[in-house]
Amino acid sequence: MDSLKPPTNPRYKVVRADHPEELEKCMAIRKEVFIDEQGYDIRIETNDDDAQCTHFLLILDSGEPVGTVRVLNSNGQLGRFAILVPYRGMGLGRPLIEAVHDHVRSVGGKEVWCQSQASTEDGGVDATGFYRRCGYVNQGEAFMKEGTLHQNMVFTLA
Repeated sequence: MDSLKPPTNPRYKVVRADHPEELEKCMAIRKEVFIDEQGYDIRIETNDDDAQCTHFLLILDSGEPVGTVRVLNSNGQLGRFAILVPYRGMGLGRPLIEAVHDHVRSVGGKEVWCQSQASTEDGGVDATGFYRRCGYVNQGEAFMKEGTLHQNMVFTLA
C-alpha cells in the first residue's frame, strides 16, 4: 500500500471473487487486517470454511483492493469482513454488506448473521455499531472467541 492519502469519496466496485487472483487479494486484505493489525494467528484466519463461502472484493476505480467479506453459503453467516485502515469510515463497508444480503436473498436465504468483534481491547475492532447502522440486531449475550469479545448479530432479509 502506498503512502498517498486516500480520496475522500472514492469510486469503487464490488465484485464476487470467483477467480484465484481475486481470492488472493481477499486473503491479502484479511492478512493485513486480522493478522498484521489485530494479531490473530494465521491458523485461525484461514480455514476450511473458505471453500464453502462466496467471497466479495471491494476495488477502487484505481484498481486497489481495499475491502473484503465472505458468506458461508449453507447458513448465511457473514464473516471475515475487513476494510484496510486508511479506508475505514468512508462508507465502503455498506456496499460489501449489501452484496452479501443480495447474494443470500438470491439463494433463498431469509437472514444473514455474524459474530461481530465487540471490543477494542487487545487490538480488536468493535464493529457492532457498524452492523447496527446496517440494520443488524444483537442476538444473545456477548461471548469470548479467540481471546476477543464477540456479539452474535442478525439481519432479517425482506
